[in-house]
Amino acid sequence: MKKHAWILALALIAGCANPPPDNRDSTPPANNTPRGPEDPPGVRVVVEANDVAEFRGTRMAQLLQSLDSNDPAKWAHVRRHVHPRPLPPREYDAQGRLVRENYKWPPQDPAKPGEAQRAWRSYRLWPEFIAGLLHGDDWNTPAVRARLANFGRMYELTWKFQTARLYSSATRESEHWRTYAETMLAYGADGESMLVSNMILALTNPSEDVVRNAQSVLVNVGEGAIEPLCAALWVGFRQAAVLDDGTFTVQPNANFNKYVVEALYRIGPRAASQAVFELENSLDDDGQAKGTAWRFRKHFIDLLGRFGLATTLRTLEAELDRVKVIEYDEAALRRGQRVVDQEATDTAAFVFREQLLLALSGFRTPEALRPVIRIWQMDSDHADGAARAIQRITGDIVTTLDGARALARRYGVDKEG
Repeated sequence: MKKHAWILALALIAGCANPPPDNRDSTPPANNTPRGPEDPPGVRVVVEANDVAEFRGTRMAQLLQSLDSNDPAKWAHVRRHVHPRPLPPREYDAQGRLVRENYKWPPQDPAKPGEAQRAWRSYRLWPEFIAGLLHGDDWNTPAVRARLANFGRMYELTWKFQTARLYSSATRESEHWRTYAETMLAYGADGESMLVSNMILALTNPSEDVVRNAQSVLVNVGEGAIEPLCAALWVGFRQAAVLDDGTFTVQPNANFNKYVVEALYRIGPRAASQAVFELENSLDDDGQAKGTAWRFRKHFIDLLGRFGLATTLRTLEAELDRVKVIEYDEAALRRGQRVVDQEATDTAAFVFREQLLLALSGFRTPEALRPVIRIWQMDSDHADGAARAIQRITGDIVTTLDGARALARRYGVDKEG
């Protein structure tokens, strides 16, 4: 069976969703734009394809590689797939407000799209940043063409990797992943960016073997994987799943965030500073994180608790003051209204503080007693979680809040911080 057929569309659609670092040189753009004999002026190439992943890994990959040619007509033929940019379904102003709707999207009948819909569907087959490079005034300079040709090779390599048959030997399968990673990394920053993106997508796979291999690749990449992994914790991923009748559905992957945190922990303490950065730089103008933001922040809190670095304790303690948990009534949200669900809010706030207690229990400095005691004071229902955290932090057993306070005084902990 094919190795990752179930995530192919997701992996190749999102695998390079964000523009990689721009490695273009300062070569001035050419003054003319050559056209191929098959491409009349102003006429775009419209492609009909049902599988975006397959198109990008095969036809698009071949087109991009043809930019290595010395024939300007071939370059122009590639560009005609995305240039000029077709009329979009909707247009927005600088503030993101809808200005006009040009046509319906998606088509009501996918089998019978209008001319504008066909052009837009063809345009969307191409990754946005690839189209962006082809739109640039310097698109036909040697540096940009070489970069695009390399992307073609990487997309083809990724397609072949993901559609290869699974090795029966775990050792050979691991070697297959390692070889793919080393080849991608040979393409420099662009290769690393695309590799990391696809390995993060692989963490949505229900196979533990696939997840372990992807984590190993990310750990070997090291520092270059930290920021993308942290970004994934803010977004999360939904996985494709095959139903009993053979059809596909998309559903949340309950283990994805756990796998990401594990990968970051394995990379090492360098990931802790990025986690602190994420928490400190995701606040509103009032210095707070309101609403359901706690659902994402808890993953960074978990990571910091695993490291237990004394230098990050202040950040965790600050979460007690700046995170304002709010849960909304789901029925009202579906109607476009925000109505606070107080019962759900109270439950979520309790869960969030328990997550903080669990993270604080990973520290081995008595200073961690201060936020633990603060949480205990907020709600006596936290007594068990707080007592367990205190025992892990100090080795001492306490059964009452007064006992915890006395222990903090014995260790010389400043209750005010």
